[in-house]
Amino acid sequence: MTTNSSNHFTTWDLNPKVVGTILENNQKLCVKRIKQYFGPFESRTMKKDAYFKKYEKEQIGFTGSFFEKYSEKSDRHCFDGNDVSAAISLSITGSGFWVTSLLNEQIDLSYFNKHDYNFCISDAEVDFFNNSQIKEIYKQLDRINGISQVTASKLLASKRPNLFPIFDNDVSSLFLHSDGISWKDNYLDWCKSWQQVMKDEKVDALLAQISKETMNVCQPLRALDVIFWLECFDRKKIKNGYPRELLKLTL
Repeated sequence: MTTNSSNHFTTWDLNPKVVGTILENNQKLCVKRIKQYFGPFESRTMKKDAYFKKYEKEQIGFTGSFFEKYSEKSDRHCFDGNDVSAAISLSITGSGFWVTSLLNEQIDLSYFNKHDYNFCISDAEVDFFNNSQIKEIYKQLDRINGISQVTASKLLASKRPNLFPIFDNDVSSLFLHSDGISWKDNYLDWCKSWQQVMKDEKVDALLAQISKETMNVCQPLRALDVIFWLECFDRKKIKNGYPRELLKLTL
C-alpha cells in the first residue's frame, strides 16, 4: 500500500487480503455505493455539458446502471447489439466502424459458452485466462481498430459479468501492478489477479452479505467494479471541493 504525496490518495496492492479488508472495514459504504449507483436515473434531456453543469454537485443516476439491462438481453453465444449498448453505457464511444467490425468478425465464444451467464470467476479453472482460446478471443477483440483494452473488457463482461472483470483506467489506477508501473496492456493478468481475489473465502462471504443487502442488483464481481469505480468518482469530487467518504484500509 502506498500514498500518492501529491493528493494523499492511497494506492493498494491487488490481492485477497487487501480487498477483503477493504470490504470488511467499509461494508456500509460499499452497500451505500451500490444502492447509489443503481438508484433512480433521470433521462438526459439536455446536452452533456449542460447536464453536468446543472448537476455538478450531485448527478441523478449513472448510465452504467443500465449495463445489466442490456447484458441480460444479449445473445449468449455471440457479441450483438446489446453487448455494444452495455459497453457504451459504461462511458465508451460506440463508433460505427468498430461496432460493424465486431459483428463482422464472428468471434468464436464456444470456449466459455459451456458456462452459464452467472458463472463465477472463482469457479473457473486455475489456468482459464492462460488458455489459448481465451487469449485468441481477446486478441481478436483487441486487434479491431477502435476496440481498446477497456472496450474489450466491457464487451467480455457483458457476455459473462461474473467471469470477466471490467478493466477501467481509473479503477486500475487504484491498484499496484507487480511491475510497479501500471496495468496497461495487461488485461489477462488483471483477470488472474481478480480470480485470486474472488476465490478468497472472506471476500466471498462479504460479497454475499453486500449482495443480500443490495437485493442482488448485480453480480458480485460487478459489485467490486462499482465500489471501486465510485471510489475514483468520489476522489475526483474531493479534488473539486465536494465532501465525500472514501474507502479506508487498516491491515
